[in-house]
Amino acid sequence: MKQENSFSRKIIFAGIVALFLLAVFILVNYYLSLRNLHQTTDPRAGVVREKLPVALEGKGKRLAFHDFESGNPADTSSHLAIPGHGGKQALKVSKGNQFSPGLWIKFKDLNPGDSSWIRATGWIRFSCKPSEVKCNLVVTCNHNGINYKYIYISLENENLVTGQWNRVSIDYYIPQAPDREDVLQAYFWYRGMGEVLVDDIDIEYYTY
Repeated sequence: MKQENSFSRKIIFAGIVALFLLAVFILVNYYLSLRNLHQTTDPRAGVVREKLPVALEGKGKRLAFHDFESGNPADTSSHLAIPGHGGKQALKVSKGNQFSPGLWIKFKDLNPGDSSWIRATGWIRFSCKPSEVKCNLVVTCNHNGINYKYIYISLENENLVTGQWNRVSIDYYIPQAPDREDVLQAYFWYRGMGEVLVDDIDIEYYTY
């Protein structure tokens, strides 16, 4: 019995140490990202916004693209709607369909270097007031279900225009990952009670 209790204590202690090390890793990554020379502070959103280096502009490789042209908008379960931005259809995000597709890729499949970025771009249309859009464009890394270096822009702060397609974009410096099984993600997240349309979601990868 004593041996079992000792073994249990060792497992608990190892778990606590693992969580502590992960917390340290996340804090270090956050500190390093704040020191990145290509970041600016957006006074409207109160968040740090990263900026793709000029030397990488125009040199992106597409990782994912969603134009929502397949499927039947008459099928309510498809969450498709008319009109689209570049085509006939778009995705309708709402309280019942909060998350768009985007990017989901493991670090081992991407193999980013020390100076690698992604840019997530999409188009959004709505009929409400711009201040009521309540939608985020998110890029984050995920380790065993825990997000780290979670960056987003709140679209209600982007000076968008009602009744037309608006382009929104976010740049993201890819941090070091504690595990090659970690996941890099990008997507739209709708937080409101109404609905908005998103279309032509494009994720590009940049590296030196």
